[in-house]
Amino acid sequence: MTYNWAPLLGKFEHTDNSIIFKGDTTEYSEGKTGPSIGNIICDQSFGGGTISADIKFTEFSKESACELIIFYDPTTKHFVTAGLGGGGIAMFNIRHFDTQWTYHAQAGEHSNLKANKVYKVKVFLKGSRVVLNVDGVDVISANLPFPLSQSQVGIWCLDYKDIKDIHVSNYMIIKEKPKVFIVMQFTTPYNELYNDVIKKVCSEFELEAIRADETFSPGIIIADVAKQIIESKLIIADITPKNPNVFYEVGFAHALNKPTILIAEKPTELPFDVSAFRTLFYENSIRGKAKIEDGLRQHIKAILTDWYRS
Repeated sequence: MTYNWAPLLGKFEHTDNSIIFKGDTTEYSEGKTGPSIGNIICDQSFGGGTISADIKFTEFSKESACELIIFYDPTTKHFVTAGLGGGGIAMFNIRHFDTQWTYHAQAGEHSNLKANKVYKVKVFLKGSRVVLNVDGVDVISANLPFPLSQSQVGIWCLDYKDIKDIHVSNYMIIKEKPKVFIVMQFTTPYNELYNDVIKKVCSEFELEAIRADETFSPGIIIADVAKQIIESKLIIADITPKNPNVFYEVGFAHALNKPTILIAEKPTELPFDVSAFRTLFYENSIRGKAKIEDGLRQHIKAILTDWYRS
């Protein structure tokens, strides 16, 4: 697929299959100089799945870096990256920039980067979980402490003028339908609420609703649940019955700063620990069904259109 590109910082040349960053020397405050920054964004919207590219440094310095941008906010210019060389210390990095860089995972020594070697880089994003794979090896991973909304993506580079170009080719985006993890008791009438209301509304936003009883992997159940919560875009939890498992999973989601929609049947009296959170109340009736559908739509829309929040 051919993408359209817009360079925001630095000098780039691009064709249908390759992007070349032309390094430069930039003058900073107080007469100090340093390598120039390259930031180029494509026209594809991304909220989860895989971004891959082949990266080659024809030469490199201790500052050389090339990372794939997996989230970019055009309003604040905040972004999240994963890739090679950022920071000049580690070979592999997952990090984000707002007013400064924050690192979420690092590994390897920057000096191990080789000139004229083609690195096959893939970044997997599921919910708030990021995995960086280089040449078929998962080198680092991180669970981001904030949600990412749908955004455009791109490439971030750093290098000097006297260093030869950074080549990025075969850039490809494979989108994956984001998941919504549903936390509730697996009995009537919650099964009907899940199948007739929640799954229907989620599908309208091209979201895949899934419950813990629909995963059949071997191993420890609580580990599977934790993995599903981490890899989900948002959580919907019915807290009507006083179910310990439900409240445990809600607490875990809140600890991850995962966007969570709480719902409860009227006139449920909420426990003290969650009474301060906004809850969508519903009636178990035909009229109530329409109201809970509309309420879920509004809440999901607000979450999906919200930008990155630190």
